[in-house]
Amino acid sequence: KQICDDVIALKPDLVLTEKGVSDLAQHFLLKAGISAIRRLRKSDMNRVARAVGGQIVHRTDELKEADVGTNCGLFEIKKFGDEYFTFLTKCKEPKACTIL
Repeated sequence: KQICDDVIALKPDLVLTEKGVSDLAQHFLLKAGISAIRRLRKSDMNRVARAVGGQIVHRTDELKEADVGTNCGLFEIKKFGDEYFTFLTKCKEPKACTIL
């Protein structure tokens, strides 16, 4: 609960993580209107951070407002066949390429 409260305090729209997200954590985040994408590769996480202007943080008690990326205009998930793809588009100053 404390980890979720640390994240919720910054009011992000989306949380990305290299690890899993427990069912209870998903519940708290969703209740606060926050989507969570889990199990991203480190290389993908670096690209997303660069594109949206965010910082990768390893502990929630170290989170600061400046760490939250605010340059992403639109987040959406689309299904192609049996696969789901996440799109972060309309970034203000994108500094990364498309990940497929």
